[in-house]
Amino acid sequence: MKKIAILFLFVAFTNFLNAQSDLFLKVKKAIKENHPEVNLEHKLIAVNVWLVSNQESRDANKQFNNVYKIYEFAKLTGGLKGLVCVIINKEGDAASIILNKDGATKLIQLNNLDVPSNTVSNFVFDENGKEVYKNIPSGKIFESINKLITR
Repeated sequence: MKKIAILFLFVAFTNFLNAQSDLFLKVKKAIKENHPEVNLEHKLIAVNVWLVSNQESRDANKQFNNVYKIYEFAKLTGGLKGLVCVIINKEGDAASIILNKDGATKLIQLNNLDVPSNTVSNFVFDENGKEVYKNIPSGKIFESINKLITR
């Protein structure tokens, strides 16, 4: 009986570790609702949560913009049909002006997505919602995505 209980707990714990992120599900749903033209099938999803006052998050926007231009249709580990880069602005629609000023115009903007108030970070999810990267410094974003190229 103890072996069955231990086996059950092990299976439950394994499923918990492989569960999709709540943020991944929210982003995927918001993209499908607000940007139905964007194909998410077999693609990595990179998410950057940013603030106008946080220079690191603004620099990350610029880097994700460049990565999105280059790897949008590349064969990547975890997303064989490319990459989609999404930014979540926690300060509303007015910050879009700053985004354009920074030159990050290709990114998909989601302004009305509920994320925890203390979250200012970036994430990269594979096509199944598993976290590939988290909190990549802006100077390492290109290098990190480049490592995912399949040959």
